[in-house]
Amino acid sequence: MRKHEKILLLTPPFVQLNTPYPATTQLVGWLASLGVAAEQRDLSIEVALDVLRAYGPQPLTDEVISFLQGRSPDDAETLAEPGYLPEGPAFDSIAPEGTGLTRAEVLGGDPQGRAKVLCSLFLDDVAAAIRDEIDPDFGFSRYAEHLGAAVPDFDAVLRRLRRRSPIDRMLEERVAAALRSTKPTIVGVTCPFPGTLLGAFRIARTVRKLAPGVRLALGGGYVNTELRSLDDGRVGRFFDFVMYDEGYGPWCELLGLKADVPPFVRPSYRGLDMSQYIDLAETANPMHRLWSDGRWIKIQLARGCYWHKCAFCDVTLDYIKRFEMPPAATVADAMEALSAETGETGFHFTDEAIPPKLARDLSRELIRRKFRCRWWGNVRFDASYTPELARLMARAGCIAVTGGLECATDRLLKLMNKGITLASARAALKAFSDAGILVHAYLMYAFPTQTEREARAALRYVRDRFREGAVQSAFFHRFALTVHSPIARSPEKFGIVVPEIPHPRNRVFAMNEIPYVEPGAPDWDRIGRVLKLALYNYMLGLGLDLPVDAWFRSPSA
Repeated sequence: MRKHEKILLLTPPFVQLNTPYPATTQLVGWLASLGVAAEQRDLSIEVALDVLRAYGPQPLTDEVISFLQGRSPDDAETLAEPGYLPEGPAFDSIAPEGTGLTRAEVLGGDPQGRAKVLCSLFLDDVAAAIRDEIDPDFGFSRYAEHLGAAVPDFDAVLRRLRRRSPIDRMLEERVAAALRSTKPTIVGVTCPFPGTLLGAFRIARTVRKLAPGVRLALGGGYVNTELRSLDDGRVGRFFDFVMYDEGYGPWCELLGLKADVPPFVRPSYRGLDMSQYIDLAETANPMHRLWSDGRWIKIQLARGCYWHKCAFCDVTLDYIKRFEMPPAATVADAMEALSAETGETGFHFTDEAIPPKLARDLSRELIRRKFRCRWWGNVRFDASYTPELARLMARAGCIAVTGGLECATDRLLKLMNKGITLASARAALKAFSDAGILVHAYLMYAFPTQTEREARAALRYVRDRFREGAVQSAFFHRFALTVHSPIARSPEKFGIVVPEIPHPRNRVFAMNEIPYVEPGAPDWDRIGRVLKLALYNYMLGLGLDLPVDAWFRSPSA
């Protein structure tokens, strides 16, 4: 490695506003363990604040930002007063017509909670106004997302890069400031989602212009899944290196280092100002808001997925199939160190699925150390999560878990090789809820061979879990066929046909979600609307005594 290398890692707009996305923190921590200094900047929150202060109504927007940053909690009473904040379309979601609930019933009596929801909806309306009047691509978490979703060629991205909106100029100014303050020789940009694709390439274009000698590397979740077949030389105008999987190996190659990657990497939040992040709570549902509310320190406990067999998942990719688990003491050491570094005691474990053994060992270690914290993460609802383990996790600070019920019928769970049954899932859900741990369920519809009858049975199963208090939040996703999944490799086993997709030679850009044909499939557009309508009501505690078939007979179906 050349001794004069200086590394700058950037997160582009727009990912999330409440806490840093973990890609750069993981890499900065890992590089530090090798004696390599790297700096990081979260342009996602920096540009978001620039946009709000430039286009939100002042001084009200600054007042709202200050409250959501936790700087002025005493303003809650004022902000929660009816009519204090101007109300746009976003406020209609508080108590939608047909629910029979009033705003007061939905929001509850706590001024802090009411104010947080109302301020969040106010910012949603500001974002909508910016989208209508300033930049049609704008969104706090999905900026120009259409450019990154299922685009086999690079032309659309290039065309959009030629057009500079005021928000693009704000990003360029932030990139310029970061270059001035760090003077890097290498800039790494993470691109975790389709909504960060344009920002990632805008950053690269700016670096090329202002610091043409700087080398550029692109990585992240979007790259791992969408750009595996990348064969478009024009990307080289922006990035010198494209890095796959977790990035550790490619960075070693780039820097000329030889290093084994341990099962656990301690992230570093050095250089990130946690006080600038904004808590958002667009719903009063305490489970559903965890993703956007709270300064969570994000940690990946184990590498890969300990199950890695689900037919719909990208299990062929290295970052999922290579499973390694660290000792619990190593994780606990990192949690204590990160809490001291950031002043935060909330942790979000970002694993594909937390291994039950590690959950047990870590819980015991945290209790032994008397380390007071809150944590949550993704699990598999299998038999390993017993009532005893759930109670242990709760004692150690676990406040919530998320996990996949998918299509919630035993036939389809077996077909997709999920490794759970409805009975084992119900037992796990009850164990968590009895221990006081909130539960969010990921659900899926339109899975190959699924029938409308099975979709209704899945909704009935989920309704019953809400009625029991075993699930507090859930969401139905439509099945998407991805090129790296077992289904894509053997579509005939799942009753679907994948047509051959023609691509211009040497011009393949992104390829992940692929179209398919399922003869005789139900009307999944209609069914999806019904499932989501029913689920929305269940999360408000409504309609739990209604027959499932009633939702399919409703006018909105």
